Amino acid sequence: MSPSSSPSDAPATDIVQGAVSTVRPSFDDHLLLTEDEAAHARFCFLGEFGYELVSWIPYLLFLRETLGIRLRTLGRPGSSVIYYFSNDHVEVDSSYIGGCWGDPLAYARLADLYPTDLLVCPGRQSGTLVNRRRIEVGGHRWTTVDIHRSIDETNYVKPDYSHIQPWSPIAGLAIVVINNKYLVQWEDRYHRPINFFDPDALRSLRDLFLENGYGVVYNHFVEQTAIDDHLALADTELFGIDDATFDMRAIYADCASPAERNERQISLYNSADLVVAPQGGNVYIPAICGRHLCMIMRDGDYLDYLELARLYDIDLDVFYEPRHMLTWLAAWLSNGDRA
Repeated sequence: MSPSSSPSDAPATDIVQGAVSTVRPSFDDHLLLTEDEAAHARFCFLGEFGYELVSWIPYLLFLRETLGIRLRTLGRPGSSVIYYFSNDHVEVDSSYIGGCWGDPLAYARLADLYPTDLLVCPGRQSGTLVNRRRIEVGGHRWTTVDIHRSIDETNYVKPDYSHIQPWSPIAGLAIVVINNKYLVQWEDRYHRPINFFDPDALRSLRDLFLENGYGVVYNHFVEQTAIDDHLALADTELFGIDDATFDMRAIYADCASPAERNERQISLYNSADLVVAPQGGNVYIPAICGRHLCMIMRDGDYLDYLELARLYDIDLDVFYEPRHMLTWLAAWLSNGDRA
């Protein structure tokens, strides 16, 4: 394989060829492994969910499904459902989970937990968030080191969660899922949440869908990580107030594990007609599940979501404010051909 030059080709400290127990490559070393060496390594990801789903997992799926390599993997709480293809998956606690590609210090902590394993993980990022580490298995390179550009799908197999059976908490009605979050993003630019639905917008969305015969499921899942600071939002009494609305927090409270919680989320998405959501990692699983997405984005990288829609061949409609979304939805819902 002869990859074209890219920012990720900038030299790191060393190239490690071969994964023997006496070699402890640094976070910056390039890794060139044989297929057998890769089968005895552990592939780890401790960064943002969107980066994981659009970059890391498709490469691992390529190694597993195209090359037939037995994989050992490691990820966030509940990730065993996401890594359904792994032969040996380990979940770590939320204190390891950081931003973008993951915190180098968190990966270093993993080395103390697995002192005899070769841990394969993303490297440091450039100032433009391009990952600088070269990872190659059997001559097949990890190529999606920049998720903020067109994805060329080289050495890339898309995940598929259609094996998880659809489930709905509302009987007898087609459902719309409303995702939400309320946390500060990009703290260098903002001191309060920017991409979210406030209670008034939630009421308006709820009522619009109810008037048009839909059941409405609210999904404000708060993932604990080492970096995110989730703030309180007055949204706990807006859904689950009648038989046509439901708040997923009632389900999550009874889940025995994070993996059960994630499986419930995926089964919900697999049953939805539409998912309404703010910008961010919460839209990636619905896209992979093939759902039509209506997204609010006051700030963010538009290309990321256009690429996500292209990869999974879904309809995507993006709006700057909830009022714009509501106007469009009212017209869309009045169109009998919308299905």
